[in-house]
Amino acid sequence: MLRRAVAVAVGLALALTAAGCGSEDSAGSSQKVRIGYIAGPAPGMHLLLGIEKGYFAEAGLDVTAVPFQTGISLSNALTGGSVDIGVMGAVVANFPARGQGKIFLLNNLEANIQQIWAAPGSGITSIAGLRGKKVATTTGTAAHLLLHVALAENGMSTEDVQMVNLDMPAAANTFVTGGVPAAALWAPFDSQIKQRTPDAKLLATAKDFYPKSAIAGGWVANNDFHAEHRDALVKVAKAWVRSNDDIIADPAGALAAGCPGLRKFMTAEVCAQIYKQAESYPTDKWKTYYADGTATDWIGRMERLFVDIGALPKYVEPKTFFDPSVFREAAGT
Repeated sequence: MLRRAVAVAVGLALALTAAGCGSEDSAGSSQKVRIGYIAGPAPGMHLLLGIEKGYFAEAGLDVTAVPFQTGISLSNALTGGSVDIGVMGAVVANFPARGQGKIFLLNNLEANIQQIWAAPGSGITSIAGLRGKKVATTTGTAAHLLLHVALAENGMSTEDVQMVNLDMPAAANTFVTGGVPAAALWAPFDSQIKQRTPDAKLLATAKDFYPKSAIAGGWVANNDFHAEHRDALVKVAKAWVRSNDDIIADPAGALAAGCPGLRKFMTAEVCAQIYKQAESYPTDKWKTYYADGTATDWIGRMERLFVDIGALPKYVEPKTFFDPSVFREAAGT
């Protein structure tokens, strides 16, 4: 998706937003917060909707939103202090587990966003049929996590397939042009498959292997901002709650308001299609998930998968890098 152009845009945006973390404007009424986000609807919708509806401004925040193309580049910016908060996908369970940032919100489950496909004529009709076959994906990503789980549930590991590591646009293109018989990817690249190889077979999505493949996105504060500006994080969470309530009460209206924020990256139709492949929950359900340990369990499951695929050196307890108290205070629990 125009990776170089986006990188240039991000660099310019970061250069223009070098103001100090958590500072107030000249009138002393708004707290400045720099939020980086993955330019996709599943991670970004609560942020984009909240900006459009004015929820962050009403909470006393002056938000500068900076788009990124990958969770790795966003996590590096977060660790380096270029942004105060990062909104991303499964990588929320990676860098924070290394001590680089604190998770304080989850957005949704990316239930049907990660997918595994077989090419027409490949003879592959199930996950078991991937044995010995080439599978294109981007290693270290949520698509790789799904592939790992799917293979394990069928008595295999990634050593039983020939993984072809490409960036996701190249992986999808290689699949649709016949270069590989299978691919593990994420939306919106499924649209490319449906358009160019309509007879391709969808073998599985993350939802098929829940809870082992509980892939969730969320919000991470860099360590300094978490330590010094918890009040701002609570304000962010309060705005998030308002966005979440809109998403549940009026999904179509919420997407119509939030998707234009991604118009540089995709059409409104594609944005809405992708978001519908995620699984959202009412705020009251989130209160339960934060209280009963479900949210912590999801983070831990993702972290273990990162360890299993070699993307993390060791497992650490999520409670060391997940702070559910921010949401609880914001949601009144």
